[in-house]
Amino acid sequence: MNEGILAIDVGGTDIKYALMDRERKIYEQGKVPTPHDGLEDYLSTLESIFRKYDGVSGIAMSVPGVIDMDKGICHNGGALLYIKEFPLADELGKRCGVPVTVMNDAKAAALAEVGSGVLSDVDDGIVILFGTGIGGALVKDKKLHCGKHQSAGEFSNILIGEELKQESLWAWHSSVLTLCAKAAQVKGVPPEEMNGVKVFDLAEAGDPDILKVLDEFTIEIAKMISNLQFIYDPERFAIGGGISSRPIFIESIRKYVNLIGSQFPEGFPTAQIEACRYRNDANLIGALENFMDRFPEAQ
Repeated sequence: MNEGILAIDVGGTDIKYALMDRERKIYEQGKVPTPHDGLEDYLSTLESIFRKYDGVSGIAMSVPGVIDMDKGICHNGGALLYIKEFPLADELGKRCGVPVTVMNDAKAAALAEVGSGVLSDVDDGIVILFGTGIGGALVKDKKLHCGKHQSAGEFSNILIGEELKQESLWAWHSSVLTLCAKAAQVKGVPPEEMNGVKVFDLAEAGDPDILKVLDEFTIEIAKMISNLQFIYDPERFAIGGGISSRPIFIESIRKYVNLIGSQFPEGFPTAQIEACRYRNDANLIGALENFMDRFPEAQ
């Protein structure tokens, strides 16, 4: 099939893409490495994905950073440091000759989960995505709450350390990169030899060193989730990112959230935790939802 809508999800490591129809069916998907050399390389890579197909009626993008969804402007690019105040929707649209929508990746995942995922039966929720950073989104009355500056849910930048430096950010403490680095350290292997798959394979096999690392990792996450519960009082948290597909990760978070909740007086809510239904496809599906809402005539 060479018709439909092209959904693109830009991550810190890879750019995932999928040719989809309005019923969210995926006909073909793939990924390419995310360029870090500069803006022109980035745009050329995106255009080359589009040129793989004939008859695409539009491009639905999910990207990191603070994004103005209405104007299609990337105020920054998260891990893509070469993006600043860039009108991505307009520029890519000119290159490809089709309408383009752009939204924050975590907010795209939230749209997918609100539409037909684990947040579809609640009014208020929080989505947290664990990857190279920590993406997030707030849902209020079944709609995204983006905030005055489009930055609501930028959980990576929450300060949890004692000093005012990068190492005090929540992203530094609870990213998958940090988990892998700690796992490599306790196993005495170079960091480049450890990844998320290996960490959770070892955890599921009962490796005591890795289980201790995972406990320490999820305790910090459970603390922050409990804080967010008191700040926002959502009905449910949806946990996403690649590692959310490993049940031991979700179970460990839930265990420590419940432990923390048991320390509070009766009547205070304990955060309810679920894994995102759409896992690695959530950003693609949410980007498609956003595109269809803005361009209902596109096929």
